[in-house]
Amino acid sequence: MSDVRADRDLVATVRELFRERCPHEVVTQAEADGAAPEKLWAEVVGMGLHLVGIPEEAGGSGGTILDALAILHAAGEQAAPLPLAETMLAAMILADAGAQIPEGALAVVPPTAELRVEGDQVSGAAARVPWARGAELLVGVVDGKAFTAPVEVTREGVDMAGMPCDDVRIDGTVVGDTAADLGLLGALARSAQLAGALEAASDLTRQYVGERVQFGQPVGRFQAVQQHVVTLAQMAAMASLSVDRAALATLRGPAPFEIKATKQVIDKNATVAARAAHQAHGAIGMTQEYRLQQLTRRLYAWRGEYGDEKQLALELGTKIAAHGKLHEVIVAGSEIIK
Repeated sequence: MSDVRADRDLVATVRELFRERCPHEVVTQAEADGAAPEKLWAEVVGMGLHLVGIPEEAGGSGGTILDALAILHAAGEQAAPLPLAETMLAAMILADAGAQIPEGALAVVPPTAELRVEGDQVSGAAARVPWARGAELLVGVVDGKAFTAPVEVTREGVDMAGMPCDDVRIDGTVVGDTAADLGLLGALARSAQLAGALEAASDLTRQYVGERVQFGQPVGRFQAVQQHVVTLAQMAAMASLSVDRAALATLRGPAPFEIKATKQVIDKNATVAARAAHQAHGAIGMTQEYRLQQLTRRLYAWRGEYGDEKQLALELGTKIAAHGKLHEVIVAGSEIIK
């Protein structure tokens, strides 16, 4: 396995798995059920994909962060209705804290949750926790301490993608100290999923405008439509490249600047790309029977998690302005901006 790129065999296998197991009908049914397809999740767990990026000696499946992000990218391409990113993040936190990783799906308490720590007990509440219902355990970080808590849903909800997103009560126990930054890990994971969905939306749009005929020729031959296709391709390519660069930066050390900049760029790209895709498709892009809406609803859902476009731009802009020399920040990145 290369230390500078994801395992190609793994990526090919995972892309094929999600392509075969996540057709439009499966995603639609999962949204209706408010739950992951049991058979597909069992396959993912059986292959150990939910624990890739975690050392085997810590209870993971081995591999690098590049492998983990490649899996999430592939899942994003097919709008896979699975708690994959959440379980990966939770397992990474537990592994870093030296705690045992339980079997089954896990949910992550967002860093924004209002929590109290008294001794080894953590209490409070958290809103809009993705995939809380159905998870075996809640995992979070507060004041550098990793904790686990039983799942106690106080209000069931769904996000814009139609996936579970519940309010929960926290009555947890500290399981160890951790240096893992949940906000950064989450931003990187969501960026990979967003990049995958952007690539898929771009491919789907290019295929559609090549097949849809109007006035005796494919609509893709019209200049106005071509502009949308080019915009989509640009946004998708930029997103995937940004994720790769941020992931490589994490291999060299903490990379808060690269990760936040990546998420900020991709959040903005998601908005532009969704608009271009639907304009190129016309009304069919919004129909339940067509796949595009499954992808663009996920773009809108994920772009607001672990920092949105404006929040991250304001944070990065403030720090860059304080430093005063933009070119130095661009060259040195997280060596200057923490």
